[in-house]
Amino acid sequence: MRAYSLLVVVLLTSCSRSLRHESFDSDPGWDGHRNRLRPERPPVTRQDFGWSPTDHAGGERGELGGWMQRSLTPARYFLRLPRTYTFEDRLEASGRVAVTHDDGSSGVLIGWFHESSRGWRTSSSLAFRLDGNSARYWVFYEYGTRRRFTGGGGAFEGDRYQTTPTPPFRADGTRHRWRLTYDPDANDGHGEVTFRIDDRQYVVPMDPSHRADGTVFDRFGIWTQEATGSGMEAWIDDLVVNGARFDFDEDPGWEGVGNRVRFEERVVRPFHDYGHDEGAARGVIFRDEEPSYWADIVGPLSLEDELFASGTISIPVAGVDSALSIGWFDAKTKRGSMSPRSTLAVFVEGPSRVGHYVRAAYRTSSGRGLSAPDGPVILPDGKTRTWSIHYRPEAGTIVVTLDGVSRTTTLEPGHRQDGASFDRFGIFNMQRGGWHVVFTIDDLVYTAKRGG
Repeated sequence: MRAYSLLVVVLLTSCSRSLRHESFDSDPGWDGHRNRLRPERPPVTRQDFGWSPTDHAGGERGELGGWMQRSLTPARYFLRLPRTYTFEDRLEASGRVAVTHDDGSSGVLIGWFHESSRGWRTSSSLAFRLDGNSARYWVFYEYGTRRRFTGGGGAFEGDRYQTTPTPPFRADGTRHRWRLTYDPDANDGHGEVTFRIDDRQYVVPMDPSHRADGTVFDRFGIWTQEATGSGMEAWIDDLVVNGARFDFDEDPGWEGVGNRVRFEERVVRPFHDYGHDEGAARGVIFRDEEPSYWADIVGPLSLEDELFASGTISIPVAGVDSALSIGWFDAKTKRGSMSPRSTLAVFVEGPSRVGHYVRAAYRTSSGRGLSAPDGPVILPDGKTRTWSIHYRPEAGTIVVTLDGVSRTTTLEPGHRQDGASFDRFGIFNMQRGGWHVVFTIDDLVYTAKRGG
């Protein structure tokens, strides 16, 4: 952190005429393109689940379930466990499940989790997931560690439901038996998850680094997938958790959070909503085929200029397959093409199993370029972190730093000669279908023009 601070001071002192500072104390009046979008009729999220005196899943009168809808707003119904559990404990749960209706693009999870668990790929969790697909649904089994490393698979043949010959389950009320176990001593002592539904059984060896990352469970229950989408009606009964049996003949008095509500959804794909907000650059940005940005007018700048930017960033929520970029680009090209050209930025994106990499990415005026394969990891935990990017043309290097951890990316041979033209600095989206990042960016320092 000290080295990072000294770098900023040196750059501000040596080339103050080429650097701007933006604290967002007032609206800077930046140029916006499709950054404030609103659906004409915001969809309504309805959660209505918990204990019910019905018998859709089998057994006697009484079960858990109801209508559950994907939403960024958490919705849970759970048993508070008598003690905490970790990946050092053996875990086992079983019961019956039935899905009686599905609207598609829905998701419900059943298993162990923690009070702090969040995200599309839920941190600190061990569960099976019902994934709706319009009157049909797929079943997945998965775990998430403390820092959101994930593992799991699907209850079908092959690696992808899009190509499997196994048919999906039908949302017609058919009842299925399931069992989910975790054995800490299996897989040569690294741990192993086993999931069984009807006569199918699947085994997931735990990655040793995931076991080392660890987790804590203090709840067992039902929760909705934290993403935008639709809903399903699902039920569970004859539940056994770590040897404790629940037949739900009477209301068990479990706790609910957001499980009996109705509200207009705040975040709807792919409606970006970001810009100046209460002293910061804040909002939600989606991966989407159409362009979006909010940026200051700078330049002209090119790959012949030394470029530097720094600031703070906080990400409280981020979906899987989501991204945002902070850096320099050409507005005309950005608005007119799906192919990225003339960009140099901090690229916040990565596979869901690790969170989001903070890495360098660039494209020349011809479209040639690269994104670094990895970088420091930022988790969607709401913590404020410092970042910087520094491009040195003479060395052909881009150094990206997050909280003092740096990665250096070198331009490919000939790419600097390709050239690039930058007339904006700010926040822009990745033009590929995906999900959302909720972010706050502040205290920006950035190269804005040559000389005075």
